[in-house]
Amino acid sequence: MENMENVLEIINVSKVFGSLVANNKINMTVKKGTVHSIIGENGAGKSTLMNIIAGIYKPDGGEIKVKGKTVHFKNPNNASDCGIGMVHQEFMLFDDLTVLDNVMMGRERTKTGIFIDKKKTRAEIQEICDKYNFNIPLDSVVKDLPVAILQQVEIVKVLYRGADIIILDEPTAVLTPQGIEGLFNALRFLISKGKTIILITHKLGEVMEISDYITVLKDGQVTGNVLPSEVDEEKLAGLMVGREVLLNAQHIEKEIGDEVLKVTDLVVQDKDGIERVKGLNLTVHAGEVVGIAGVAGSGQKELVEALYGLNPPVAGSITYKGEDITHASCRDHRCKGIGYVPQDRLGAGANRESSIWENCIMGYHVAHGFKNKLLLDRKEAGEFTGEVIKDFAVKTPSQESKVRTLSGGNVQKMIVGREFLQKNDLLIIEDPTRGIDIGAIEFIWQKILQLAAQGVAVLLVSHELNEVMELSDRIEVIYDGKLTYAGAYRELTEQQIGLLMMGGKAVDKTQIKKD
Repeated sequence: MENMENVLEIINVSKVFGSLVANNKINMTVKKGTVHSIIGENGAGKSTLMNIIAGIYKPDGGEIKVKGKTVHFKNPNNASDCGIGMVHQEFMLFDDLTVLDNVMMGRERTKTGIFIDKKKTRAEIQEICDKYNFNIPLDSVVKDLPVAILQQVEIVKVLYRGADIIILDEPTAVLTPQGIEGLFNALRFLISKGKTIILITHKLGEVMEISDYITVLKDGQVTGNVLPSEVDEEKLAGLMVGREVLLNAQHIEKEIGDEVLKVTDLVVQDKDGIERVKGLNLTVHAGEVVGIAGVAGSGQKELVEALYGLNPPVAGSITYKGEDITHASCRDHRCKGIGYVPQDRLGAGANRESSIWENCIMGYHVAHGFKNKLLLDRKEAGEFTGEVIKDFAVKTPSQESKVRTLSGGNVQKMIVGREFLQKNDLLIIEDPTRGIDIGAIEFIWQKILQLAAQGVAVLLVSHELNEVMELSDRIEVIYDGKLTYAGAYRELTEQQIGLLMMGGKAVDKTQIKKD
């Protein structure tokens, strides 16, 4: 490997946002035809560094070399022209357009410089798919495709733009175990064809499996440039967070209490009137964590929206502590002691342009009110916000800072803290650790288990199968709008649950063997 060409060199690169030093003299060398993983906690500077490499941010200091030549990117097109492409965690695709239209957008081949030559463009894109073993239906509309295929579409998009260095940001966050295996096979194939992969991920097992080189960031600085053969998961975790990290949840002895949530024959439609939840039944008891696993688009979004009053069901009923709340408003849910952590943290969970303290008291003012009923008690709001920031380690210079200045992981911690500290009896939680680092994951997992031990009923809907398996007392898999039982804690393997997530055969409760 030592003789391989250095395709990308980061030399003393720094980036500052106000008083925050996001990248502090970072040095990193990426070799051609390798998978180079970047790991680190939230706020460690991973995304900032990738955005610099992809031409989205300009560095405040240092030098970037691509294939031995110093480059100065003014925008992402400059980076693309140098063979750098980035697949973002949030896919940048137009739902109502076909795969072909999405891939060619902005880079259409033309006849006589005026008319789009769709035939030639299609042939070029199909050639890329064939060369790199991507079996993608080019004429399908994006919104009709599963997430694993959409990810392949994004990779083909950057390949079509001539990328030799492909940056993938948290690419396995929404995939089943089988989908992750498929992605890794695709990455290995890309490497075999001379492409170079830079991978941002929080999953240490995956880092060890797929990487040729690993760079660890902590507080904006490199704490390690290592080979997988030199470290194990525990050592990597230590480099990331500066201490030993437990990589599994510590279950707490507890009693399961009365039924808190009961869902009967629920039918929910999406905004287009298509049935997404199809006669679903579910119960959650006090002190119980019920986990719902499933591939994105299986009906979990519509289920949660119905449970929290965001999208009323067309049939069936929802009861909370014996009371019918089928058509209750979101405000009613808050007042009754039901908390909600949404998957879409910036669309539904927070207001980017508001301050941290304003975001922290969202819902709090409705459910709990303030001592002064007419005026907002700024002191009380500040105290509650301080509690969220302190208890959930939200990295921010001030309560007055705008939410848009926080990293995605810190926004997530703020929302989770806001909901967890409000003494709710039922928590509906979607992807609580999405995009956050291993130290914060460990912390939030323990908080969830502690709340359950105190008698809170928890419904956990997560695309992280490992998270569902580690936290849940009982697991259900959602597939095509219906639930299938997937065992109690540690009864089924990851592969068995993964098969259920793809519509495999239901589990016979009497046949489950304990380890």
